[in-house]
Amino acid sequence: MIVIVVAFKRDIKMKVKELIRQLKMCDSEGEMVFYYLKNSELVGCEKETILDIRSNPFNSGSRCELTIKEEGSNEEGDMIK
Repeated sequence: MIVIVVAFKRDIKMKVKELIRQLKMCDSEGEMVFYYLKNSELVGCEKETILDIRSNPFNSGSRCELTIKEEGSNEEGDMIK
């Protein structure tokens, strides 16, 4: 099992190569688990999308965006009842 804990801080940036380097230390056949920290508790979440954003007139430079949503929520992020 691979566990990823995401701390949301706008001033922290990670290069894709750094994430790849860290993931290479994990079992490539292991399960990927996502969490984020909220009020000192880990909240389970799941991958929504991974986007490769290239330079364009509205964005200088390229980046990779990983979007997560809470477990059990729909595509808009609303909890399913």
